[in-house]
Amino acid sequence: MGAEVGTPSARLSETTIGAELQEDPCSFEFFQAVALLERLRTDMRAVGGFSSPDDEAVRFEVNPRLGFPASEIQEMRLTDEGPAEMMVNFMGLTGPSGVLPHPYSELILERQRGKDRTLSAFLDIFNHRAISLFYRAWQRSRFPVSYAAGTRDYFTQYLRDLLGIGTADLQDRQEVEDEALMHYISLIVSQSRSAVALEQLLADYFQVPVEVQQFTGAWYSLDERTQCQMDESGSLSTQMGGAVVGDAVWDRQSSVRLRIGPLTLERYNDFLPKGSAHKALRAITQFFGNDCFDFQVQLVLDRTQVPSIKLDLNEERPARLGWVSWAKTAPLTRDPDEAILAL
Repeated sequence: MGAEVGTPSARLSETTIGAELQEDPCSFEFFQAVALLERLRTDMRAVGGFSSPDDEAVRFEVNPRLGFPASEIQEMRLTDEGPAEMMVNFMGLTGPSGVLPHPYSELILERQRGKDRTLSAFLDIFNHRAISLFYRAWQRSRFPVSYAAGTRDYFTQYLRDLLGIGTADLQDRQEVEDEALMHYISLIVSQSRSAVALEQLLADYFQVPVEVQQFTGAWYSLDERTQCQMDESGSLSTQMGGAVVGDAVWDRQSSVRLRIGPLTLERYNDFLPKGSAHKALRAITQFFGNDCFDFQVQLVLDRTQVPSIKLDLNEERPARLGWVSWAKTAPLTRDPDEAILAL
């Protein structure tokens, strides 16, 4: 089935561009005009698919005249319902570039002078299909055109495959859009995902200062069966071998801290739990780290943005101890950074 064309983001003025296409089609290139018509006619199907020509955005005709064409497009007719009708001066079975002998073009012109368009209409069935496939071949090799039209393009699928989300069940499952991850694919798919790459990714995506602090370390609880136990003989033993004192171990290499800021108070609240940026930050870091690291975020508030403590239950943003509340009797001389959250 042919893909539906047009996306909500394609906001074109149908009245202005449509009128210009109809009044002066010669000023447009063929590919440009078809791409614009597909984006304008969001209720129609893409040309060159497997749908009926009556359901496609454009219906192509060939100019049978044998004169030297001055432009790629000879004529354009737009209607409120049905496909736009475009007469072109290239390709086709008849006309100056036609593959049939010129007597066929002369016969069509002779019949048209007698108000008989049956032969030209019959040949335009094949002309429409050939020109539609010609446009689709051009569109397929130009990723921006296919992407803007909202049709399925192979380049986007290749990027998804590189990210490891090529199958349908893995797509659009993150808290951030797949297109956002594709934008940073050069930083994500590298064999060695560095701290510098993560800094660049987060700083550009959220437009905030970011510093990645490595080897911050964290305590990790041990499963009961891996803890040291005293047997009947008084010696230490574990089921896994070796000896560890206590029920937790300190691991320095598995924890990474993200220091973000200084931030304005509004942006600071965005990164707190239930904030607009918190889930996206967690999704990006987990995807980047491939679940091999534990991430912490240390939020830094600009000292000039520190609010006064106001204990009011009816306040939209109540004072949350340890996050947005600081006891002060004078302006702070440093940027507060006590809020450290696990992602």
